[in-house]
Parts: sequence; C-alpha cells; structure tokens
Amino acid sequence: MASGSHDYRTVPGLHTAGMSPGTDPAIDDGKPSPDWELVETLGVADIVMVILAARKTMPSATAATVSRERRGDVFHVRVSLLDGLPSPPGGDRPEPGRIDGPGQSIADFAARRLGQDLVDAFGNKDVIILK
Repeated sequence: MASGSHDYRTVPGLHTAGMSPGTDPAIDDGKPSPDWELVETLGVADIVMVILAARKTMPSATAATVSRERRGDVFHVRVSLLDGLPSPPGGDRPEPGRIDGPGQSIADFAARRLGQDLVDAFGNKDVIILK
C-alpha cells in the first residue's frame, strides 16, 4: 500500500452505515459513531482498495463518489458506489454533484489527516466522482 495508513486485515467487511456525515449523532462529543472507521491518515490508495474490494460484490456499479466533510479536527470521508453515471440535465455536461441511479455507501472513514494525494484529488471541492 502506497500510503501505509490503513491495515485492511482489520476490516471485517465493507462499512454500509445508513447515515450521512452531516447527521452523525456522536460527533458532538468529539468521537465518530461506531459505524465510522477511525484512521490516522487516509490516502488515495486506501480509497482505491475499498472501491476495488466492493466492486466484487457490486459489479453493476458504473461510478463512485468520495465525499469529505471537516468536523473539528476530524475529516469524515464517505465512499459510495453508484449504479448510474452523472446525468446531463439536457446537455452534454452533467450537473455538478448530480447522480442518477441508486448508490450504496461502502465505506465511512473518520480520518485525523488526509494524505497529500487525497488533498490534491479533492482540490477545492468536497466531492469527487470517479467514472
């Protein structure tokens, strides 16, 4: 693993928490809910490995989203697989952030730091769509 920040052997399966990062009830006490996997540093390699593992059980997925939200000194990062591609609202270009088709959350991370590669991938946006 390039970032060395995540030990996949400790992950018993994919995380499929049903709540959004903005509604995490335990964030007020400074700790993520048990559904969020706490990691020290999260990088692009960690995200790619989660997506590749999930594609085995969801081969119909055509895209993925990675979203981040800063909560105090922790980044909440959610990875989802999507059954549909971004859809154009009448033109050739998709509306930013709009996805048609059902999706499934496959991983929720609470990271103390984002690796520079992931920071660079996000740039000034909080959502990345991978097709």
